[in-house]
Amino acid sequence: MIKLLSFIAAVFFISSAVSVGGFSQTSLESFGQSNVTSEIKRESVNSSSNSDMATINVTKTVHCDSSLGIPSDDAICQFVLANVESGQFGMEVTGNISDSTSFQGSSNGTIISVSPGNYTVTEDSFDTMDLENQLGENAIVSMLTETNGDCTGQFNQVDSFQEATGIVKEGENHSCEIINTISVSQGSSPEEP
Repeated sequence: MIKLLSFIAAVFFISSAVSVGGFSQTSLESFGQSNVTSEIKRESVNSSSNSDMATINVTKTVHCDSSLGIPSDDAICQFVLANVESGQFGMEVTGNISDSTSFQGSSNGTIISVSPGNYTVTEDSFDTMDLENQLGENAIVSMLTETNGDCTGQFNQVDSFQEATGIVKEGENHSCEIINTISVSQGSSPEEP
């Protein structure tokens, strides 16, 4: 029995120390230890990356400005703001993103998690033609866009809004408000008595 145990111990020792073609053979025990170590390292990297994130609170606001409105400028703006809401604007954040980035605009804001670095906030264009048709044949409707907060508006050569941009650092909480002012000239409220 002792000879058999000695033989098994010798075989085990030789098999764990054998080198084949210059490559050492690793025992299952040491493989298990190295595998566990790499899993722990991977989890550490993933958990530390969550603390490296930043957030951007994107807010969408709609205002109205009216001139020469019938019966009044207030009536025109009441109609416009009753028919155009923040949620009608599709928004998108691009850059160093870790979460879904497309969402509907909200006057309460939408918080997007991002990795540190540059980011861009864009919005879908809004067609004012339907609103113009409802406000009468003399109505002229246009939209002015501006930004507020930690982002900066970018405009083309004819001063049309293109996007808002910013740079966020690790752990920061940015706010970026996109403000659309719908301007109506010579509109007639469809809800006039």
